[in-house]
Amino acid sequence: MKKIIYMILFFLPLGLFAQAEMVPFGHVPTDKEIIDLLDVEHYPELQAIQNSFNSGKQERALEELTQYFKERFSERYFFDWKNFEQRFGEYNTLYSGREDFHRREAYRHLDLYPAATQWKIGFKNLKGETVTSYPYRHLARQHKADDIAFMYHYTGNKKYLDYIPEQATSLNAAFNNNQFEIIEDGNGVYEVYRVGNRVYNWLMVHQILLASDEYSVRQQMEMIRTFLHSAAKMYHHNAAYHEGNHQTRGMSALAMLSFLFPEIKGADLWQHRSLARLEEHLEKEIYVDGFQFERTVHYHIADIENYFYPYQLAKIGGVELKPIWDQRISGLFDVLLKIALPNGNAPVLQDDTREPWADFNKIDNTMAKGALLFGKPSYKYFASSKVASNDYWFFKTEQLERLKEIKEEAPEIGSCTLPETGYYMMRNGWGEDDVYLIVSAGFTSEKPAHQHADMLGIGAYAFGNMILPNYQVRYYLEDFPAFKNSWVKNVALLDSIPQGREWKGNKGGSGFGEWLGIPEPEVLAWKTSDDFDFFAGSHNGYEKETTKYYRSVIFIKDGFWLVRDYFVGEGQHSAQQVWQGHYEMEKKNLHARSVFPNSAGLEVIQLAGEVDNIQKASARSKGRLVFNKEFQNKTSWTTLLYPFKNFEVRLMIDDYNNFKADEWQVLNNENSPIKTDAAQQIFKNNNYLLIDVSEAELNDKNIKVSAKTDLWVNAAENGLEITNCGIQTVDINNKSVKPGETVKQ
Repeated sequence: MKKIIYMILFFLPLGLFAQAEMVPFGHVPTDKEIIDLLDVEHYPELQAIQNSFNSGKQERALEELTQYFKERFSERYFFDWKNFEQRFGEYNTLYSGREDFHRREAYRHLDLYPAATQWKIGFKNLKGETVTSYPYRHLARQHKADDIAFMYHYTGNKKYLDYIPEQATSLNAAFNNNQFEIIEDGNGVYEVYRVGNRVYNWLMVHQILLASDEYSVRQQMEMIRTFLHSAAKMYHHNAAYHEGNHQTRGMSALAMLSFLFPEIKGADLWQHRSLARLEEHLEKEIYVDGFQFERTVHYHIADIENYFYPYQLAKIGGVELKPIWDQRISGLFDVLLKIALPNGNAPVLQDDTREPWADFNKIDNTMAKGALLFGKPSYKYFASSKVASNDYWFFKTEQLERLKEIKEEAPEIGSCTLPETGYYMMRNGWGEDDVYLIVSAGFTSEKPAHQHADMLGIGAYAFGNMILPNYQVRYYLEDFPAFKNSWVKNVALLDSIPQGREWKGNKGGSGFGEWLGIPEPEVLAWKTSDDFDFFAGSHNGYEKETTKYYRSVIFIKDGFWLVRDYFVGEGQHSAQQVWQGHYEMEKKNLHARSVFPNSAGLEVIQLAGEVDNIQKASARSKGRLVFNKEFQNKTSWTTLLYPFKNFEVRLMIDDYNNFKADEWQVLNNENSPIKTDAAQQIFKNNNYLLIDVSEAELNDKNIKVSAKTDLWVNAAENGLEITNCGIQTVDINNKSVKPGETVKQ
């Protein structure tokens, strides 16, 4: 019999033995289990505590254990609780109005839930409201926990100190009594993103409260018990990689716990698993071009935070990380330089959610963090003068002082692309009068949940304004699907059919959802030069309507753009161009103008002639203008986007067949000074943009094209440089030239 048992034990997986030496995940650990899990082999100073507990002196042992971890947290956490009062005073001096802020935020939670709350959806909150999915998720994340802890130090009222430990006690009791939301139902309180957020917030609370002698041994033990159980749950449920920021957030928290509690048996396994998962996310979800794969600024910055906390804590604790951490994290900041607007903000891209309805993203606080981590002057150029109030606590005092010493330099970045992510940025400088445009031409097949229906859509900035904006969103708003679809984008549509089709809400019913029928793009060309930039692409969004769609954008670097939209198919259709903003018609169905509060504006002019009609509409007071025209089989648009700084330099046009935009002549073929069949021409000095051209003669040189296209021609004394700015490969003087390619003659 003994031999049989021996054979069974010999062949059992080693993981089963390892599990016995780890914090349990099936129940919240008891005091004795925590004591037994102390790694006295590697931390022999804990042997006395273990012996004391096992000899019947439990309270003394727990007091010694909490005192031990209190000292270790002083060394290992982002800031030292021993210096809390000094830093708290500095915090309130640096950031005015923080007491009112923390009070307001704290009571957004305190007014809803008692300390000993329930954790099963369907209960009533303190206002008598039934707690449903969306508010429950915020309860589970505990985003207002640190505000409550701060209120204790502002007021000295012990109810604020007692609140979070008691809330943790209620969660632990709910878990042991099976009265909590499980992961499978979509709102799980231990779903990795929610428990990760909760751990992050409660660690901050724990450190703040350690500065008070009123923070009792029993309360400290309850928080330690909660941290260890949370780590066990995250470890258990994340044996494999799962794409997306939810696992990243949780593994960030698990890594932090492994750094803070190395004396607990199994913490080395937490560390190995969390860092391995995070490195997989760094490898798989940060594209080679540096952007986070969900393609949104909001989630990109959120991932910076996810990686920042273990990265910073590892440096404080002397934990060595692999080179990929430095490489990819610095790359995350580099991307923000590439997409940045001249005013130091970033455009709105996909599911940006921090400030609903805002038409830009603030990045100054994030870049201050990057400047402190890497010391780059280009990061400092965009950075706030001091770190954000909520980042203040995560840097050592000596690090914060360093921000003043870093030099500030504008980035040496012009027009550029993030090819894997599919963003194309056109800019002519970093000054206040410089302009910027971004084209969205990417699709995240791995996780398209945050994708908006804006394929080949554009956003544009000039003279302090988002002249062609996109808008931030909020998941629980009823019109979230509408703001995620094409009518609030700068796109072209067929038959008034938006790109987003087949809406799917999430399982938990919190309001979040995605379009399943998002078009996939094909980038045909990208070229940048001193005089102009050129982008061309297509998408498959209207294949069911047997129509192919193409868009090209030509940036004339003196400060304006030409947008070309093409629909090629079969049958009778209508085409729509959608432009965001509040417009008045300068000339019916041909020329629209938008003017901003600082007197700058945007001219939108249809160079190919009047369309059939225009429509105005709005959502949440965000206006839009829609040009509409009917067509048979195929059609194209030629649209001039001309930003102006003030009233004096707006376009006043008498003859739309012959006018000037800045110093550029814009005219149709009938007024041409050169021999050509181009439908329209835009030229200045030796540079010519010829639209729908098949032949031209410049400087006694002939240009013959096999099919009509758009050409950029530089007519210098030593010959012609001809760039194909069309959407298809053509022969130019019998030489095959792809879109974006240049030939000399």
